[in-house]
Amino acid sequence: MSFNNKDKDKFKKDLFKTLIVVKNVISVTLVGSFWKKDNLKDFSDIDIVIILKNINKEKFQECLNKINKIDLSKYNLGHLKLLLNPTFGPLKFDNKDNIVFHTMIYDIKSHIEHVIKSPFTCYDWERSLDFKGLPLKKIFPVGKIQLDDFFLSRRGVKDYIANIKNNYIFYQKYELKNNLLILKKKKYKIDERHKVEFTYHLFKFLIINLHKFENQKNIIPNDREIKVLFKKIFDKDYIYYLKNFLLLKKIKNRKIINYKYFSLYFIQKFINNFENYLNTYKIQKIIFLRHGKTMLNDGTFLGIARNPGIIKNKKIINDLKFIKKDKIKILFSSNLRRSLETAKLISNDYNYQISKHLNEKNYGKAEGLNYQQFKKKYPNIIKKWFNKKDPRFPSGENDTDVLRRINLFKKKLISSVNKDKNVGFIVVISHNALLRCLIGESLAIPKDMWVKINIDHCEPINFILKNNMILPNFDRKNFFKDLII
Repeated sequence: MSFNNKDKDKFKKDLFKTLIVVKNVISVTLVGSFWKKDNLKDFSDIDIVIILKNINKEKFQECLNKINKIDLSKYNLGHLKLLLNPTFGPLKFDNKDNIVFHTMIYDIKSHIEHVIKSPFTCYDWERSLDFKGLPLKKIFPVGKIQLDDFFLSRRGVKDYIANIKNNYIFYQKYELKNNLLILKKKKYKIDERHKVEFTYHLFKFLIINLHKFENQKNIIPNDREIKVLFKKIFDKDYIYYLKNFLLLKKIKNRKIINYKYFSLYFIQKFINNFENYLNTYKIQKIIFLRHGKTMLNDGTFLGIARNPGIIKNKKIINDLKFIKKDKIKILFSSNLRRSLETAKLISNDYNYQISKHLNEKNYGKAEGLNYQQFKKKYPNIIKKWFNKKDPRFPSGENDTDVLRRINLFKKKLISSVNKDKNVGFIVVISHNALLRCLIGESLAIPKDMWVKINIDHCEPINFILKNNMILPNFDRKNFFKDLII
């Protein structure tokens, strides 16, 4: 008998049973093409993502041992040798005589870091319905694909081009140091097979992730939609690029070596066209800013009841130099003094559009208290926060109230832009809590994690406006410093 769908289902169930019982394991997710494809004769890597509450060498090894002891003959796979690949990266070791378990083991913190640094990979994993325990996006979600993810994320466009050009790839592997598991960056020389894999992988996932970005949904394009995307990107030359893409796919699937399609010139032409298409999204740029620092940014709740001005010094002047005043189309500000004074430092020549919807959160009776004072005075609110609730501050607002104001402002902003189609960018000056809500909602981050979003004074938070949608477009690492190892 040969491996069939019934064997695959049993294989899947037994894997879950074997791994979810390991102490500390909170999530097991089966990802990758093995579980999705109908071809039951081509045994590529079996990709498994395991999340532990916290990782140590004993639990790491226990997970690997559980997989290593799997009896493949129970699933009509006894003719294959089981191999373990516990590295992080695109290394391939499968051949016709073995079956490789690509076992990626994270703790919660390293998973969050992976989401922030490698959003494309993690977003793809989130589509899997084959999991036990917590789904990955409940632990920490990617939220949405951003335009700059194509170039800022780990294993983005530039990384793959460098890999192919220099005949190597980087991957990560756990090493033991002082009895602790530490992820170390490693280098691996690429053979011709890897070149095929990476070239095809680069093209395929650029197209797939562009489709996800344009639709703002985690969906895979069908053949017709792929053809439409090639037309958009390559215009009149799309047939040439599409034919080469499909040919490369055949070469990769058949594991045929054909040097012609490793041409860096062709790859670079593909990438240049792709980048040029992405740049059409950058025509309408929006920069959100937190106001300049005040004397009352001292760890106490600073909302709307106190209204300090900013500290004017060389630092804030330098912080705002990145804004080229002659290209500003519209300048918005909250009606609080610290926001208005920041707007005036950018330029006195503009008529500011003032919006109360951009005001800081109303902290009510908590105004002026520090966290410990607030905790002592309002323990029930602290308890609700720990239970992931969204209580209002006493006589004040909660995040839901702030989000309602943000959405009202977005409508006003889109309406203003639609009245004036001139190229330029928009600057919006607001406050810490409001900008945390904006970023958190834009990336679909759980509300209880918004408090961990870092918003520095006068640090640009980039968005773009396309098809009446205000889309985030910033480096995730800048705003989740506390969550990265």
